[in-house]
Amino acid sequence: MTVTAIHPDGPRLASDMVLVHKVFRRELGMLPTLVAAVRPAQTSRAALLAGHYQALATALRHHHDAERDLLWQRLAERSPLDPALQDRMRTWHRRHDELIDELDGMLDLWVAAADADVRDLLVDILTELAAAVADHLDTVEAQVLPEVDRHFTAREWRTLGLRAASWIPLNRMAWMLGAMLEDATEAERRNLMDKVPGPARLLYRMVGQEQYAREMRVLRDADAA
Repeated sequence: MTVTAIHPDGPRLASDMVLVHKVFRRELGMLPTLVAAVRPAQTSRAALLAGHYQALATALRHHHDAERDLLWQRLAERSPLDPALQDRMRTWHRRHDELIDELDGMLDLWVAAADADVRDLLVDILTELAAAVADHLDTVEAQVLPEVDRHFTAREWRTLGLRAASWIPLNRMAWMLGAMLEDATEAERRNLMDKVPGPARLLYRMVGQEQYAREMRVLRDADAA
C-alpha cells in the first residue's frame, strides 16, 4: 500500500525526527568533553552530568523502541526495508544498549567520588556511544526517513509522533522542545511549532525558552562548578 503525503512539496514529514536526531548527536557528542573536565572529588558536577546522561539514555531507548515498533512495523506493511539494512540497524540498537548498560553500571561509582580513573573510562565509553549513535542516525536519515514521505500521511505521522513522545514527563516537555529547536533551521522550526498546541507554544515562549537556555548554560560551563 502506498500513501501520498499530504504536502509533498512542503517540509519533510520526518523533519521532527531529524530534530530529535540533532539533539542526540549534539548532546552525546558534548558529553565526553564535559565529563573529562570534571576534577577528582567534584561530585556535584559529576551528579549534574550523570543526570543529563541518564535523561539522554532514557530518551534514546524510547526513541529506538518507537523506531522499531512504530516506524519499521508500519513500513513493513507498505514498503518493507531491505533485510540487510534492518539487520544492521538492529545490531546498532543492541550495541547502543550494551554501551548504555556499561555506563549505567559505573555511574553511581563515579558520582560518589568523581574518581579520575572511573571518569576516564566513562569518557571512552561515552565517545564510543556517541560515534555509534551518530552512524546509526546517519543511516536512518539517508535510507529510512525518505520512505516516510512516500508512505505516510501527515495525520498518520503526527499520530505516530505523539505515541513516540508519550513517555516524556510533562515537566521535561519544555526542555525537549528547546533541545529540538536549538539547531533547527527556520523551516524545521516552523514545521515543529505548527504541531505544538497554542497554549504550549505560549508557555514555552514566556517561560520555557529561558529555562532551557539557563539549564544548558550551567550544564555546558565547566567553570560553573
